[in-house]
Amino acid sequence: MKKLTTAAVGVLILWGMLIGSNVFAGVENNDKNGWQVNGPHYNLNIIGVENENHEVGDSMGHTLFVPLYTKKPTKIVMTQDGGGFEVVDRNGLDGKAEFNIAPGHYNVYAIARGKPGGNAHIDAYGNFTDAVEGTKLILLGYVDISRDGGKPQSLNINELFYVDVTLCTAVNATGDCIEWAVYEDYWVFDIDELLEYYWEYTNEGLKLLQVRFYECTLDSTGTADDYCRWADGTAIDSRKTVVPA
Repeated sequence: MKKLTTAAVGVLILWGMLIGSNVFAGVENNDKNGWQVNGPHYNLNIIGVENENHEVGDSMGHTLFVPLYTKKPTKIVMTQDGGGFEVVDRNGLDGKAEFNIAPGHYNVYAIARGKPGGNAHIDAYGNFTDAVEGTKLILLGYVDISRDGGKPQSLNINELFYVDVTLCTAVNATGDCIEWAVYEDYWVFDIDELLEYYWEYTNEGLKLLQVRFYECTLDSTGTADDYCRWADGTAIDSRKTVVPA
């Protein structure tokens, strides 16, 4: 997996869902709002709120709320359990929110918006079954996104979702591992051993983080119009290898 980098993202204020044009999601576009790609997508808004007693309402919509300044990271649980995109629990002000992703694979981009100076740090974690350890919690990746001045630029955050994981899948009579599953650049929700995937979202004054999901095709040749890509544009080659002892 390619190494994650810290990115500074300049912003303009934009609230709500922006539905794109007929350009394929895999084609770089660099539109006036700072997105590197355009096309059909789902837009999730993560809003920082100063008052932790803020009334978030009953409508799930495309929005979830987190504290504007973090005392403890907000746990944002993400699932892919069938159905469509859905904010299942939008109230992250109590420490936890939940969001379901529609079936498929996605190019995922994020952009920081709001007043200058805010930033957010995201740690992505996966909890997996492991034949030796029982369960295994793994830090899968991280990203920092800052609201700086100037024209906003989105950040490809695919490395939070296409991950490297090695797990023991079989043991002998004495409990020693005799088979490993090695996942490389694998869409995290395709991993059979996944129990839970979540973000720890640490907010330091960021008013709004927009996250966009563009459906994509796992085509290692990069010839599909909507191929799943890394930040540099190269195609994601998602692989699983079973390694016996």
